[in-house]
Amino acid sequence: MPASDHKAAAARKLTAAEVALPVFTPAADSNSTVFDFTSHRRAREALEFALGIEDLGYNVFVLGEERSGRMTATMRYLEQAMQARPAPSDWIILNNFRHPHQPLPFRLPVGTGRRFRSRMTALVGEVTEALKRAFTGEDYQKQVRTRQEKLQEDINARLEEVDSRARAAGLAIVRTETGLTVMVPPPEDKDGDGKPDTDPQPPSPETEATAKRLLEELAEINRWAGQRQMEMIGWIKELNQRIADHAIAGPVDSVIADFGQIPQLGRWLTEMRTDMTEQLDAFQMAMEGEGKPGVMPPAQRYAVNLFVDHGNETHPKVVLEPNPTYENLFGRIEYRQAAGSLETDFTLIRPGALHQANDGGVLVLRAEALARDPAAWTFLKGALRDRSIQIEERYRASSVPIAGAPRPEPIPLDLKLVIVGSPYWYYSVFSGDPEFRAHVKVKADIDPDMAATTENIACYAGLLRDMMGQFDGVTLAPDAMERLLGEASREAGHRNKLTARFELIDDILVEAVRQLPADRRKSGTLGKEAVAAAIAARQRRNARVEDRLQESVTDGTVMIAVRGKAIGQINALVVRDLGDHVFGMPARISARASAGREGVTNIERDVDLGGPIQQKGVMVLQGFLTGTFARDIPLSFTCSITFEQSYGGVEGDSASMAELIAILSDLSDIPVRQDLAITGSVNQHGKTQAIGGARYKVEGFFRSCLENGGLTGEQGVVLPRSNEQHLVLDPAVTAAIEEGRFHLWSVDSIEEAAQLFLDTGWDEIRGRVETRLRAFNGILTEARHRPL
Repeated sequence: MPASDHKAAAARKLTAAEVALPVFTPAADSNSTVFDFTSHRRAREALEFALGIEDLGYNVFVLGEERSGRMTATMRYLEQAMQARPAPSDWIILNNFRHPHQPLPFRLPVGTGRRFRSRMTALVGEVTEALKRAFTGEDYQKQVRTRQEKLQEDINARLEEVDSRARAAGLAIVRTETGLTVMVPPPEDKDGDGKPDTDPQPPSPETEATAKRLLEELAEINRWAGQRQMEMIGWIKELNQRIADHAIAGPVDSVIADFGQIPQLGRWLTEMRTDMTEQLDAFQMAMEGEGKPGVMPPAQRYAVNLFVDHGNETHPKVVLEPNPTYENLFGRIEYRQAAGSLETDFTLIRPGALHQANDGGVLVLRAEALARDPAAWTFLKGALRDRSIQIEERYRASSVPIAGAPRPEPIPLDLKLVIVGSPYWYYSVFSGDPEFRAHVKVKADIDPDMAATTENIACYAGLLRDMMGQFDGVTLAPDAMERLLGEASREAGHRNKLTARFELIDDILVEAVRQLPADRRKSGTLGKEAVAAAIAARQRRNARVEDRLQESVTDGTVMIAVRGKAIGQINALVVRDLGDHVFGMPARISARASAGREGVTNIERDVDLGGPIQQKGVMVLQGFLTGTFARDIPLSFTCSITFEQSYGGVEGDSASMAELIAILSDLSDIPVRQDLAITGSVNQHGKTQAIGGARYKVEGFFRSCLENGGLTGEQGVVLPRSNEQHLVLDPAVTAAIEEGRFHLWSVDSIEEAAQLFLDTGWDEIRGRVETRLRAFNGILTEARHRPL
């Protein structure tokens, strides 16, 4: 049978229609959300499940590829899910009068926090004025003055009685620096000459005894007066408290009537009333505009730290914390400068994201951001386990302690944690934590693509039209819609699927609109041409490395032939992924065989440039060659294979068909067509297996042919038949196939591929290989028996 008959009967030639952008025409737009995509439904069901269960640990990890809307769609879904739930409580922090360093948190009904803070601010002013009126009134002053005068009269009466007895005994009571004392008065100077009339006489024993008794009485009077003074102070204090209690009763009772029914707050208000009557000195200083170190002014002592204010909320909050450090999650304590030092109090305690999302809300964190701070993740696990939020000053752990720094009581924790990230963070980072699955029991997995069903197409179309809403007056033409949906299939790498990374398509849409003339950006239609131009512009922006590599092929630096034939040499295809740009390139594989017993040797593997999967592919080739050609005789050859001009390492088995054809060519001495390239894996039975990046590889070789003298009409690419569904090619490639200037073939076996590349029937190829192997075996046998 002629070789051409072999090719026609074996390799399947693909038409342009089979590899062009598929045409998806939505029957109607859909009002569905992103989570209605079949690619996202599994994740939506997981979120629904987690939000509906209150048990410990049922938090969620949403994992999906980049640009799949995993964050925006999750936030939108969570916001909608929270709409039907009751608003969260307010939280305030108040002074602990008994233990000032342990301020007290209180839960208040939503909206109550603001009202209570306003009332307490007004109350301090009202109490200050009430006390000022009470203690400057004539009635109070008269009571105190009368009591003080009466006490002084009693003291004076007792002193006068002692003084009269002292005079009767010829003694005098004199006030000295140390107090009252009894002494004999000096002789009188009646003539005024400055000299006493008589000489001083020593006191008699009777006088000394009397003086001693009088001194003892004076000491007793002093003790008695001190006791009466203390009683006076106590009486004034009790009077002050009675008057203060009476004065503040009106405003305080009004606050208690309005807020005292709130659990625990009524008790605090009662304690506050008592404390106010005991802090009259502080109120006095406030009235006089004075301050005293260590004395907290009333406005500060009875202040309300509105810790978490949900007064404007109608449902629990969905809080996205972009930088989940400990302080941003758990809150912090601020400090202020005072007299050259730092000071703080309960009014300077600030909430974190956990407090904002508490009481039935959701805290959303990016996985990569959370992984940057392992300590924060450790504390977060503890909070989820204990269901409480405790503020600690971790950033001051190694600093000198500040006296009086508050340590607020823990707050009960009630929220759902949702971590959003790529599969890498889930499988490679967090799942390695033995505690992770105890705290995050639900996985919401987003597929990278979805079937191109009528439902998904309609949902995609609706999403694209929603995206157009950001552009005033610009509408999306039907042909532009088809082009964008085709691009979604191209990004998915499958003719019957659409990519779930819809944000990539949104980027193309934005760039297409921005490239419109200025007069059409406010009102106009976005057509297919603008979309294609945006895609081409994006390709050019990101293709610098690809352009340089293709240039090296064109100028001969990298030796790739796209015409003619050569023995033991074939064009394989590789994919390079730069993150923002993926492209295919041809790579020459060469094989050199000789008599020997080593079989296939992989040069890349021998020099540690080949990965384990690439070496596995080479060992599979050994299995095919052994099973095909070594049934009767040993496989008597050594054949080295390599990727020419490859210096950065090789991984993957997608070049194993190319390697096998190069080996067969060198063993059979039949040249390989250089105007063809091949990609595909092969098993030990010679059957082809699907590989990745098919479209990139086809387009890469197409470009190499185009820029190396132009298309000849004979060039093309061969790939496994199972990869046909993955071909969604650029319109330029499709047009060349339509015109017969470029070709694609799919094959099921190495026999079909070998016939196409060697332009020879399989029986002849096999026969020539067997002949060469028998010759090698004869050489080795003869050499073994030849005398030295």
